[in-house]
Amino acid sequence: MDKNEEKKFAETAKKCGHTYDGGVTEEQIKQWKAKHRKVIRIDVVDGDELHVGYFHRPTLETMAAVQKVSADSEMRGAETLFKGCWLGGSEELGTDTVLFSETCKRLNDALSSCMSSLKNL
Repeated sequence: MDKNEEKKFAETAKKCGHTYDGGVTEEQIKQWKAKHRKVIRIDVVDGDELHVGYFHRPTLETMAAVQKVSADSEMRGAETLFKGCWLGGSEELGTDTVLFSETCKRLNDALSSCMSSLKNL
């Protein structure tokens, strides 16, 4: 998402009448960060509802499982990634197909958020 899209999304999210976050507290987030180092928050707006989900980076075991099931079904791979990284939040993110699809897009974006370089020495 570029800066203009982020700003537009933030404005839209503020207008939501209902926020569904599973009752996650700041203390839980601190505990998750202590355990997983990085915690990702994904917000999905659906009409006047804001659904919030919290995820950690996938483990090697999760990535291996994703790769294995993705060969047969990309949706099963997305489901495996979602469940393997899920920490808490709106349960509807995992049960509503439209919310699930949007969440998985953002989760995949988070996986490619690092940068690297290669140098021949």
